[in-house]
Amino acid sequence: MIRRLLLLLFAVLLSSLAFAAPVSAGGNGAITSTTNMHGPFPSFHVDPTCGSPSGTLSGSGNAVFHTTINKAGDFWLTSTQEAWFTVVPDDSSLPNFAGHFATWFGISDNNRNSVTHDILNARATATDGSGATVTIHAVDHFSVSASGKVNMFMACH
Repeated sequence: MIRRLLLLLFAVLLSSLAFAAPVSAGGNGAITSTTNMHGPFPSFHVDPTCGSPSGTLSGSGNAVFHTTINKAGDFWLTSTQEAWFTVVPDDSSLPNFAGHFATWFGISDNNRNSVTHDILNARATATDGSGATVTIHAVDHFSVSASGKVNMFMACH
């Protein structure tokens, strides 16, 4: 679920950056761009994450993307999103779920290091009245050091 959401949000970000008017940051050669989005987003398939079922997620929410690129080509991207959503599981024996999620992710990249990380919090309740709930707290991290060492993990709580 996280990967699909991040891919969707990253694609939206790239398309919004193509049309955004960059602003010079203090005359030091840095360029920044901030994009705000509100309303419904396209439905997409989510994979099982932290014990949640796979299914089709639809929702409506808010997102803010902020990007900075300096004259050396160093790059920073951060984003915060929140949305109310519904999930229709692929397994028709499971009930539909409705809830809220909030997520943050960031990317920092320069000519020697790179790091990408994100946090997702989601809670949903079955819409069939059974009271079943799904709660997700997930943390992802991927980094490459100047020496080329890769460090990555995903943790569900």
